Amino acid sequence: MIGFSSEIDRQALIIYRADDIVFAKGITKKIAESAGFSEHDTVLLQLVAEEACMNAFEHGFPLGKCDFEIAWFVEAGIMEITVCQNGEVFELHHDPASKTKFLSHGRGLLLIQGIMDEVKLIPTGSNLTLLMRKGRRD
Repeated sequence: MIGFSSEIDRQALIIYRADDIVFAKGITKKIAESAGFSEHDTVLLQLVAEEACMNAFEHGFPLGKCDFEIAWFVEAGIMEITVCQNGEVFELHHDPASKTKFLSHGRGLLLIQGIMDEVKLIPTGSNLTLLMRKGRRD
């Protein structure tokens, strides 16, 4: 199903149920391995995909719409994972002092920011995209 032989590849998956997140983790693993990421970084990328999907699922479900898209893009040793959901805009906190504000929620985003090289939020109409990039360490 997934073959990454060229320098530029893209895959996408719509998540409808929490069980689909396990499938997304598997896709992340295959893509990361095919792109030449180390075993360690592959595990971290799977964790990032799981956290981003769980956040989208948890925040989308109360709105009655829990489907969202996760997409992977690989180019020249850089893996980009995006999660696009329908929902309210939230902020990324880059200030280490803000970590104390997240006692029961928000730790997943801090984890994602700690693992990935770049993390951005892109609001578009009623959708919000979490864009995450990590470069392969050669």
